[in-house]
Amino acid sequence: GREKEKREYQFEMVKKALRKNLLVSLPTGLGKTYIAAVVMYNFLRWYPEGKVVFMAPSRPLVSQQLSACLRIVPFPPGRCLCLTGEDSPSERMEDWKRASVFFTTPHVLANDLEHPDFPAENIVCLVVDEA
Repeated sequence: GREKEKREYQFEMVKKALRKNLLVSLPTGLGKTYIAAVVMYNFLRWYPEGKVVFMAPSRPLVSQQLSACLRIVPFPPGRCLCLTGEDSPSERMEDWKRASVFFTTPHVLANDLEHPDFPAENIVCLVVDEA
């Protein structure tokens, strides 16, 4: 029935996103977060030293998406962080060094990209929510 169909199109989108950049536009409740979490998890498995970033437009959404993704895939404990502007740039640089999965806002990521110690070359997957 409908559940099988739903899983099938999610699976097809995940497969496409693992091979090339993909824009997913679906109505609310049809599994965009699921697709993002599975893609992020696979990139982390393929590139264990890489950085995976999920960007959402506001702090509440960042926090909500972090919780949602953790219900979907088993990101490594302690290596998954929510980065906000409340942390100092130097604290965030330490976070970027030690963790692998980051949930943040475009504003924080843009600021961190300006920092000389930011490991931009290590980002292997970027999810943009509500683009």
